[in-house]
Parts: sequence; C-alpha cells; structure tokens
Amino acid sequence: MGNWDTLEVERHGRVMLVRFNRPEKLNAMSADMSADFREAIEEANNDPSIGAIVSTGNGRAYSAGADISGFNASFESNGNQPVRERQGWSDPVFLMQSKPIIGAINGLAIGVGMTGALLFDTLLASTEARFSMRFAAIGLTPEVGSSWLLPKIIGLHNAREMMLTGRIYGAQQCLELGLVHKLYEPDELVPAAIELATEISANPISTLANIKRMIWDDLGAVDVASVWRKSGDNFSKARQTPEHREALLALKDKRKSKFHDVEYMQELAEKVAKGIS
Repeated sequence: MGNWDTLEVERHGRVMLVRFNRPEKLNAMSADMSADFREAIEEANNDPSIGAIVSTGNGRAYSAGADISGFNASFESNGNQPVRERQGWSDPVFLMQSKPIIGAINGLAIGVGMTGALLFDTLLASTEARFSMRFAAIGLTPEVGSSWLLPKIIGLHNAREMMLTGRIYGAQQCLELGLVHKLYEPDELVPAAIELATEISANPISTLANIKRMIWDDLGAVDVASVWRKSGDNFSKARQTPEHREALLALKDKRKSKFHDVEYMQELAEKVAKGIS
C-alpha cells in the first residue's frame, strides 16, 4: 500500500482502512489530504484483493471541513474577487465509481467532512459525532452536489433547515434524520465498520460495482419505466456471469463461493463462455 503524509492506511483482510491523520488541525481537508485520499481510494480500486474501504479520522474529528487557513490568499488585490481554485472534492465521480466505502464518522464532520461522506455507501457514527452544513455561516454555499443529495437522504425540509441555519447537529439527531445508519460507542465504531465492510467485500467485485452504478443511475432517473427495463436487462446479464454460475455451484456443493480465487474464476469464466460449465 502507498505511503501518504496526511493518512494512515491499514489492511484488514479484504478491507482497506483509511484514517485522516491531521488531528492537530481536526483533520481539516487540505489540498494534500484531499489528493492523498483520492490516491488511496484509487489504489484500493485497482487492487483485486481489496473489496471494500472504511474511512475514518484520527483524534476528535472526522474532518472539520476545508482547511480555510489559505482562503484569504484566494482573493485578488484588485476588487477582492475570489480566484477559482481546484477543489479535490469538486469532482465526486471517483467516489461514486469506487468500491463500496463505509464512513466511520468518529467526531466532527463539518463542511466537506460531511458533504464528501454523503457520497459513501453508508455512514456509521460514534455517539460523539457531530455534523454541520456550516457553509451559510461563513458566507459559502454547499459543495460536492450536496444541495441535490442531502434532500434525498433526510427530506427536503430537514435539508433546508440544515443548510440554511448552518447549525451543528448531534449524532442522535442525525440518526433520527436518517443521515447515519447506526450509532456506536467510540471504541466500537471502527471495528463495526470493518465488520460490515468485510461482509460486503465477500461478494464479487464486479457485482458490487454494477449495483453501485444502478443505485446512482436510478437515483437521478425520472422515467420509472426505463428503470424497470434497465433493472430487468441487468438481471438477465447477471444470470450469464461466471460469478452467478459460481454461486449456483457453491450452493449445489454446499461450500463457500470462490469469487476471489483468481485462477479458479478465470477458468470458470472460460467454461461459461464456451457453454461447458
């Protein structure tokens, strides 16, 4: 695994655990940390021995948002007009297309620390976690498409209140809103996230990728009939895959599936292609 200055990365079986590691800055999202995180996700995506990812933070915060220490420098001297800067989280496609990511929100999740995590596949949180769409309070607007996504997660009126007030919400409030899936005591959070990620990572990587793509595509769909048609097409295609064939063979032989035995699956794929499996 790679070595990044702003992250701690561990391997737990088929799970990559990525910890933001700027605790003295409450894991504020610097350009370096944003780039390091993206590289870590891409490394996991390119490693067939990794099936899922857990994201958490060291210290009291998951991430206290963008590192604004240099924001004053983004204003030009003539007229104080802000200069457009490259934002590491401004293109969320790498998260939407990644292997499943479990957010283990251990503390403060503010600004991009919250909006980035909305793109994960599920969020678990510590009882000490706190969340805020803090943008209005500092003269900014919600980022990373969160004005589209947050209402779909917690409902329109709840999302409006969260975005317009800039209020800080406790973990229990966010559980009740549906922003997070489950709460854990602080020392139980990461083990629970790894356990869930391990369960997910046992499934075929290609199948998980197809399911993620379907979820994102259907989330923005406006034609329900086309969703049904695509769902049927995807299901029919899945029935012809070596992964499905292996699942049937495992059921028949009363054994565990060998989805991640590369040599075995390659041989099975060849047999399926020839119609002899």
